[in-house]
Amino acid sequence: MKITKIVITSALPYANGEIHIGHIVSTYLPADIFTRFCKLSGHEAIH
Repeated sequence: MKITKIVITSALPYANGEIHIGHIVSTYLPADIFTRFCKLSGHEAIH
């Protein structure tokens, strides 16, 4: 299997108020989960 290098970026939260737990769930958590999935699949991923 060929190892693929992957760069994963998170969406930036909008400046429409204070940072809250919803920002983590909607922007940072999916990117983190996908990064971990790629690493477990044997790819070289950075986040």
